[in-house]
Amino acid sequence: MKMVFRHRIFNNFGWWLIAAILLALVFPAHGQSQPRLSVVYPKEGDEIFAPDSTFVFGHVFPRKAPVFVNGIRARKYKNGTFMVMVPVQPGDFRFHCISIWKGDTTVVDRWVSIPTYLETGPADTLGIDTTYIFPVRPMELQPGDKVTFLMKGTPGQKAFVTLAGVIDYLPMVELRPRKPFYWGEAVFGQDRPPRLPEVQGIYAATYIIQPKDPPGAVPIQFTLQSLDGRTQSYISPAMLTILKTNVPRVGLLQQPMTIGRTAPGKGYQLFLPEGVRLWITGRDGDYYRVRLAADEETWVPVSAVRLLPEGTPPPSSEIMVARTQNFPDRARIKLFLQERLPFGVEQSARPQQLILRLYGAVSNTDWIRHDFIDPYVGEIQWRQEKTDVYKLIIHLNTLQQWGYRVYYEGTNLFLEIRKPPRFTGGRRKPLKGMLICVDPGHGPDDGALGATGITEKEATLQYAHTLKNMLESKGAEVFLTRDGQQGINLASRTKIAEAIDAHLFISIHFNALPDGVNPFTSRGTSTYYYHTQSYPLAKFVQKQLLRRTKLPNFGLYYDNLAVCRITWMPSVLVEPAFIMHPLEEMRIRDAGFRRAVCEGIMKGVLDFVKQARAE
Repeated sequence: MKMVFRHRIFNNFGWWLIAAILLALVFPAHGQSQPRLSVVYPKEGDEIFAPDSTFVFGHVFPRKAPVFVNGIRARKYKNGTFMVMVPVQPGDFRFHCISIWKGDTTVVDRWVSIPTYLETGPADTLGIDTTYIFPVRPMELQPGDKVTFLMKGTPGQKAFVTLAGVIDYLPMVELRPRKPFYWGEAVFGQDRPPRLPEVQGIYAATYIIQPKDPPGAVPIQFTLQSLDGRTQSYISPAMLTILKTNVPRVGLLQQPMTIGRTAPGKGYQLFLPEGVRLWITGRDGDYYRVRLAADEETWVPVSAVRLLPEGTPPPSSEIMVARTQNFPDRARIKLFLQERLPFGVEQSARPQQLILRLYGAVSNTDWIRHDFIDPYVGEIQWRQEKTDVYKLIIHLNTLQQWGYRVYYEGTNLFLEIRKPPRFTGGRRKPLKGMLICVDPGHGPDDGALGATGITEKEATLQYAHTLKNMLESKGAEVFLTRDGQQGINLASRTKIAEAIDAHLFISIHFNALPDGVNPFTSRGTSTYYYHTQSYPLAKFVQKQLLRRTKLPNFGLYYDNLAVCRITWMPSVLVEPAFIMHPLEEMRIRDAGFRRAVCEGIMKGVLDFVKQARAE
């Protein structure tokens, strides 16, 4: 009995102790009510690319405690999170965050770096801004090429360029004042121009390389001259080299995949495999210019190219024969070449076509052999589009394209065209026969962060599992690119999807804005695609997500994303909500919202399949 009695005493004492602790937490003594303030973004030492203002967010306890950042009261949410837009200045900048509760104060400072934006220099001092001189990289050009020179200096003066041994005086003209442009606001915001003054004092000149200009290295000197005759000069660290054109330069691609761009470091244009030969006609910094045709060019990284011995002929091939082969899940078109040439593929939905262009190819095509038992591939036509551009047009008997890929074996080029899945289920299992690859975005990297500290990689994995179960309930076989917090790089995710022969690729993410864009006016649901074959899927998914999330329509985007560039299957990336926005983060964490999002994606897939099968 004593033991039982003591046990009860200690039990009662334990309950009183727990109650006392809870009371102390709820009603802290004076001096112990200091709020706990966590600033999730920005982090200490971040570089913030914001032209005039940017956002700060995090959470505080007690939830009702107000938060001020640089004197501006933050917007609060019921779970204790906060967000605020704050004006910024270039240089080292401090976000001074304060929370006050019952007379006690917590302070958190975040020091960041904000790059200096282009601005007009002082008008009372003659000077050249050496941080704004173009070109800044070594350039290699040939007769007929044009080169543009830019310099920023004191406005209202005279300026000229000297190319030693080529031209002593190339006049520069002062451009009209320019308003700074911020891509983040143009794409994700309200298209509001930055509140920055127009920039004056930018001078420009253009020179066309002449056949008489001597080949070799040419120093570039910029000179700014005041109205009273004073001058200041600057020799650019970039060197212009004028090339000899009587001997073409030829290079060989030595990486598994090289991206050809529209200009150095600019938009994607071509995807070229290892072993392709290129006619090199110039250089701008880390990029070679490649001649595709008389009026077409692309730019590839210098690091991807091995220059072949001088005298190597430019790439060329005659094409005599094309033939098709029929397989249960694909059709294959084979072109017989003498060497690996650059190529590009264009996809059309109206009409349903694939157009293959081979650069450096000349047609002698007398035979195109059709595997006639294949109803998927229709007529195949060729054109000599230009003197050295061979065009092959493949007509497809379908309402929806399911993928393609192009590769070399030896010097022969293969274009494989994906056939539709074989659907074997009825109304209850409309996706039976499909293999869908679901990609939980990020991992091992965290991705974007929510105001409570939740990471994008955690949330996307939860949603991926729910989506997997829903798609499987409709008969689909589903493969996840990761099943834990660790993951693989972007290129590996699409390679796995292609290796397992998935019919669709769906990548799940949660959005965040670039610095400087107002999150109170720019938020909601969005879907991304890249290839024409993926547009219908993206459209149906976005429509169904909007029905179920009830969030603002943040748009349907064509975007050059790694997980959307896969050609072997329709591929989309979904951003159902903004994890960085406290209001939308609360919904992301809600199980009901998770089900609604995954139902929207699943219903979008069903709508896509229904349309594709209506033939």
